[in-house]
Amino acid sequence: MNTTPQPDPRDRPARLTVGVVGAGRVGPALAASLQLAGHRPVAVSGVSDTSRRRAAALLPDVPLVTPAEVLRRAELVLLTVPDDALPGLVAGLAETGAVRPGQLLVHTSGRYGAKVLDPALRAGALPLALHPAMTFTGTPVDVQRLAGCSFGVTAPEELRLAAEALVIEMGGEPEWIAEDRRPLYHAALALGANHLVTLVAQSMELLRTAGVEAPDRMLGPLLGAALDNALRSGDAALTGPVARGDAGTVAAHIVELRTHAPQAVAGYLAMARATADRALDHGLLKAELAEDLLGVLADGTVPAVGTAPEDPSTPPDNSSPENTGDTDRPGDTESTDGTGSTGGSGDTDRPGDTDGPEGDVR
Repeated sequence: MNTTPQPDPRDRPARLTVGVVGAGRVGPALAASLQLAGHRPVAVSGVSDTSRRRAAALLPDVPLVTPAEVLRRAELVLLTVPDDALPGLVAGLAETGAVRPGQLLVHTSGRYGAKVLDPALRAGALPLALHPAMTFTGTPVDVQRLAGCSFGVTAPEELRLAAEALVIEMGGEPEWIAEDRRPLYHAALALGANHLVTLVAQSMELLRTAGVEAPDRMLGPLLGAALDNALRSGDAALTGPVARGDAGTVAAHIVELRTHAPQAVAGYLAMARATADRALDHGLLKAELAEDLLGVLADGTVPAVGTAPEDPSTPPDNSSPENTGDTDRPGDTESTDGTGSTGGSGDTDRPGDTDGPEGDVR
């Protein structure tokens, strides 16, 4: 028995004609999901061959037209373009008179809330920000993935019920995000999902270099367990040489990365510093081991009197009288947090509809 609270039928939007501006990876999937709920896709804009194929696969028999024509035909319009393109698109549509009073205008950007739709609001549109926290492939499997997917929802208070009802109709779970917290919300998702793809891809490359024939098969169970543990236990799930304070092992890693994958060194150091900080804060990394570890992360060698040992796994000699701790320690200065810059929404097409790389956290 489904115990999920269902919206009051009086709060559900009427069956609507649906249009999509930007046939990237997100828009056609959302429109197809709305179609399953009884709404009717009537128009989609798309220019590239990839977009046309995607629209044909997910929205068969729905005509491809211009963005202005999409707005003319649809009562509910999905603006599924990259974050940086969204403000200009909204302003342009409003200035050309394409926006109609009473039209539901929905964007799927994680970065923006409802205020980016203010030009359309002034033209009489009803603004909604519905961001699916999911990664999209541009294939029919995306419609299935929406089941149970969380959506970051931002809208005027009077439209809140309508926004949440649309999310539920797509099989999602609405999560209300305040307007001023949207960039932070999106940064959190990008940090967790986008950067995860980079880390996994780098790990597979290194395993192949090390001679592993099936790195995906090796990593699958390990990463699945790590993700499950992290979601269940947070920082208590930290394991590995950084959390243990194995400075020699970390130094050996850095030496190998500099030799075989120098492009991965900066990322390894940044994440290791962030891991060390969190392990220290939660009592997993012993303070007496942290000094040597932070020294390794500062310069890639094990702290020792004179020069670093030839073997980076050799434990440091802490018996020397010179090693009194009177000088500044590597850990005395603030370490970087390991976070990189977050990209924009790459899952959806730009107004010109050229397909970009998958980058958004969806």
